[in-house]
Amino acid sequence: MSITKKNLLFRIIIALIFGPAVIFALYSGGVYLLIFLMIIVFGLSSEFVSLPGVKISPVRGGIIVGSCMIIPLLYWLEWQSFVPVVVLVFSAAWFLLELFIKDMEHGLETSAYGVFGIILFGWVPSLAWELNSFAPLFAVLPMVLVWFGDTTAYFVGNWIGGPKMTPVLSPNKTWAGFAGEIIGALIVGLVFRFLWPSVFGWDIVAFSGIAGFIAVGGDLFESKVKREMKIKDSSNAIPGHGGFWDRFDSWLFVQVAAWIYFIIF
Repeated sequence: MSITKKNLLFRIIIALIFGPAVIFALYSGGVYLLIFLMIIVFGLSSEFVSLPGVKISPVRGGIIVGSCMIIPLLYWLEWQSFVPVVVLVFSAAWFLLELFIKDMEHGLETSAYGVFGIILFGWVPSLAWELNSFAPLFAVLPMVLVWFGDTTAYFVGNWIGGPKMTPVLSPNKTWAGFAGEIIGALIVGLVFRFLWPSVFGWDIVAFSGIAGFIAVGGDLFESKVKREMKIKDSSNAIPGHGGFWDRFDSWLFVQVAAWIYFIIF
């Protein structure tokens, strides 16, 4: 069995085991969503502070992880009005404290890492709580869009092949795979529209197509970070997928888009 086939087998097994549980948590909300978010936030934030390019001591890394994990707890306690304030205060406090560390050579860089981590790996995953509060399917849609889009991108890219999309950042990505991502996202939009017409209008198809572009952007963003740090995966936490960030990179970006689309607008 080739490495590619082994990887695909691991992906299928992981999806069959954890996929229904993730969708159940996103749809059900409450303590189930809290458990999911705590696992994801801990996995993402602890993985981030352990990356070779993030020069943060274990103690300061623990502060970032702890700060991130407080955010989903605030949503669960129904103190969501305090979340933006907490994110702002934690980010500002971290930024200012790091600037006073003796190691001024990396002070600004490290302070930026902390703010980045708190926002992307603490607040952004927790937006699922707000989406679920408006409509459970709003929280489910971003994850399904990313999963199905990634799947169609994988198979279309391997079937057609062709020119590479970004040979430097992600050598395995092709323009055919990119098209497969968009097609897969559009299919999901159409399915959600026909299955739940009382929840979604035809505009959801357009949003899904845009979300396909955003998903690719999220994946390439992480690829850029990993390329800069000279690593292949963010970790080996999830067999067949690499790390938490490898698995949920696109979801983070699509989740923000869904939050803006469904709640802000």
